[in-house]
This record gives sequence, C-alpha cells and structure tokens, in this order.
Amino acid sequence: MKELIVVTVDTLHSSIRDFIVKSEVVIGDYEDMKGLVLNMIKAGYMFNMDRDRLRDAMEDITFMLCPDDEANKDRVERGLEYDDDSDDDILEEISSRTEL
Repeated sequence: MKELIVVTVDTLHSSIRDFIVKSEVVIGDYEDMKGLVLNMIKAGYMFNMDRDRLRDAMEDITFMLCPDDEANKDRVERGLEYDDDSDDDILEEISSRTEL
C-alpha cells in the first residue's frame, strides 16, 4: 500500500505547488489542474478538507499560473461574488428561533 500524504487546509496551496514543480507539469486551464489533483490522489495524497475548499484552491492556483486566460479569471471572479442566498437562509433561521 502507498504511503499516505495528508494535505490539510494549512498545507493545501504549497502541496499543490510543490507537486506541480516536482512533476514538471504545465497548468494551462482548470482541466489540467483537475488532472494534477487526480494524479496527486493516485500518488497517495489525501485532501482532508471540504471539496469546496479544494476547488477554490485549484481555481486560484490555475488563475495564478495563467492570469491572461479569461475562463480562469471568470472562475475566480464568480467565487468572489457575494452570495445573498446564504445570508437569507441565516436570517430566516434566526427569525424562526426568535418566534418560538
């Protein structure tokens, strides 16, 4: 069995970066990044975090490596958009508790 390498939130970005450098992989778009993460998992890396956090890091690093690609930029910008729906859910929950 392979040796497991646990990647936490604290080591996420540096682990991905180090794997890119070690593998000498060129990341041009998000599909390349997905392939890289799959290769990391094959190599024994385990991502101990919410998948949304992993995807955010993948998007950020892809954009960092290819900032002139509009698709990469759009993906990061969408992640930075303010989400009104989550605030509405929180307010509804608070309101329902105070009505009791």
